[in-house]
Amino acid sequence: MVNNLENKIFLFLGVNKFTIVAINSSNEFVYKGETLINNQNNKIELDFLDNFLNENIFKVEKKLNEFVKNVFLIIDHQNIFPIRLSIKNKFDNIIINSNSINKLILEAKSCCNKTLEDLDILHMKIDKFYIDGTYFETLPEKKNCKNLSIEVSYICIPKRISKTIEDVLRKYQISLDKILSLDYLNSFLDDKNDNLYVMAQKILNGFNQNEVYITNKYSKKLGFFERFFNFFN
Repeated sequence: MVNNLENKIFLFLGVNKFTIVAINSSNEFVYKGETLINNQNNKIELDFLDNFLNENIFKVEKKLNEFVKNVFLIIDHQNIFPIRLSIKNKFDNIIINSNSINKLILEAKSCCNKTLEDLDILHMKIDKFYIDGTYFETLPEKKNCKNLSIEVSYICIPKRISKTIEDVLRKYQISLDKILSLDYLNSFLDDKNDNLYVMAQKILNGFNQNEVYITNKYSKKLGFFERFFNFFN
C-alpha cells in the first residue's frame, strides 16, 4: 500500500450518525461508509467510534489501496460554541495592509489566551471590519484610514473532547488533521454548494476569505496568518 495525498478522508460524528468518506482531488467520492445510531440522550456516543473505525478503516484502505494516515473530522457537538470580541487599532492614520490586520488578530488572540487555554480553536474568522465609522463584511480596497477595528469569532470545542477522539484514532495509527464544525460548514451550503464534504474541501482550501488559518509561526512555507492575507499580494 502507498500514501496518496490526492485523497482526503473525512470522518463525520453526529448524534445519530457516523460517516466516513474518501474524496479524490476531483471531488469524487471513492468510498463512503455510514452507521445510524439509535441515540436517546442527544449526545455523541464516542464509545461507538472504536467499533465504527474497526468496521471501516480496512475497507477504506482496501478500496484506495493506501493506508489511512490522517483524517479531517466534521463534528456536530453540543459543546461547540463561539467566542466573540472586538479589537481596535490604537493608532490613527493607519495604512491598511496585512501587517496592520495581523497586529489586530494577534492582539485579539492575546486577549483570549486565558479563555482559550482549555479549548481547541476549530475556526477563527473576522466577522466585520469597522473602518472610519463604516462596517464592511469583507476588507475594502481602501488603503488608508483614521480608525480601524475588527470583530473576531473563535469557534471552539473543549480539548478534552478532541483528545478523546484523538486517542481512539491513535489506536489505528491515524492522526487528526483538523476538526471542522458542522454548523460552520452548513452556513455555506446553498443550491449551488449542497454537498457537505465538497464544501469541507473548499473551506480547507480557503473558500471563506475572512477565515484566519493559523499556521506555525516559524513555518518555512507560510508565516503566521499569512495564508489568510494572500489576497493582499
